[in-house]
Amino acid sequence: MGEQLVDAVRAALRSVRDPATGQDVVESGMVQGLAARDGLVQFALAVPRERAREMEPLRLAAEKMAAGVAGVLSATAV
Repeated sequence: MGEQLVDAVRAALRSVRDPATGQDVVESGMVQGLAARDGLVQFALAVPRERAREMEPLRLAAEKMAAGVAGVLSATAV
C-alpha cells in the first residue's frame, strides 16, 4: 500500500503548478523525499532560499492536495 499511496500522491501533486514557471512541482523536481507509511505522507518542496517566503502558498497547496488523496490520513510538506 505504501508505494501505491506514494504513486497516487505523486500523481495528485502534478496538478500543483509553480506560478512563476508553469511547471508542476513533480516535473520541476521540487518534490523531494516523498514517503508514505500507515496513511501518513511527508515530503519536502525544494525551493531556492530567496523564493521561500513567496512559495509558502505553493507548499500549502501541495500539502492540501496530498491530504486529499484517498488513503491519506495526514500529509506534511516542509
